[in-house]
Amino acid sequence: MLVNAHVWGVNAYGAPVWHLRRHDSGKVFGTYAQSFDAVWATATPVREE
Repeated sequence: MLVNAHVWGVNAYGAPVWHLRRHDSGKVFGTYAQSFDAVWATATPVREE
């Protein structure tokens, strides 16, 4: 998973990007995955005009 870390005063294109991999003893990947899934669950299709 690629995570774009938001840094105060830095545009997204200039902020660091972390490459995360799932690891049995870690929780960081799962935390970001749950966050993504929660946001995705609230998404709605873009309305065509």
